[in-house]
Amino acid sequence: MFTLSLFGFATLFMLSNAQHNNCNSNLNSNFVYEDLKCAPNYDDSKTCIKEYDCSHINNKPSGNCLLRGKLYNPGETPDAASGASGRCDHAKCTCSENGDFRCRVPSDTCGEWWGPSLLKPGCYFGYELNKCCSSSEICPPFDGNVKCEVNGVTYKEGERFNHPTEKCTQCVCHKGFNGNLVAPFCQKMNCTTELLYSEQIRDHCAPFFRDADSCCPSRWICPAEDQIYVPASSQPPKEPQCQFGNRKMHIGDKIRHKDSWTVTTCECVTPPYLTCTSKVEQA
Repeated sequence: MFTLSLFGFATLFMLSNAQHNNCNSNLNSNFVYEDLKCAPNYDDSKTCIKEYDCSHINNKPSGNCLLRGKLYNPGETPDAASGASGRCDHAKCTCSENGDFRCRVPSDTCGEWWGPSLLKPGCYFGYELNKCCSSSEICPPFDGNVKCEVNGVTYKEGERFNHPTEKCTQCVCHKGFNGNLVAPFCQKMNCTTELLYSEQIRDHCAPFFRDADSCCPSRWICPAEDQIYVPASSQPPKEPQCQFGNRKMHIGDKIRHKDSWTVTTCECVTPPYLTCTSKVEQA
């Protein structure tokens, strides 16, 4: 059994957070840009990301599909490295001739979602990275040497856990773990948002996040007539700019939409896309 010392990880995490806190940046949108394989452009200090270059998305060849920087021909399905098999909201996606993925909704759910009644007595479900459903049923006798102790918690072989300091990083305990939270035991999540929202991304819609802890957008918001444009309270720099549909927007500019219960705000924080969140309207 291996014990992980988190002092080094915690130190790097604190330094990274301090750097982000001094930057006009958004960790949610930054993660999506990384998933889209957009290239970061830094400010003069070389420490803060001022915008991302996502030009490859709109410059892709007509008829090809794009997923995490890789082109697919019509009829092709995403390879294992894309992380597509880790999504639980569709079973299979295929590149269509119009350059968008067509995804089939799964006919059933993972077996473990039906409850522990499917398990043999004394067994548990084992998982792998990049897979939505369990990949095995692990039963006695257990290998007592395959344990991962992380942040004071002991995980068994095949158990999932979140990285203690790196947001949006998932881990699975497996044989050979030596205390280092790196591949093949841990990896960044793959949003693979282009599988479901490639058209909205090309049309410069905006990713919507349910809360500050969300790693991947739950949907994309596109321009609509009932949205209100709110300019930045202070004079922003002319460059860089976000784009929302056909509208160019400065840093700090917002788009708001109010319904019966919530107010959704999409703000230009880190171009080229706006970042959307919502809050419940106070009575």
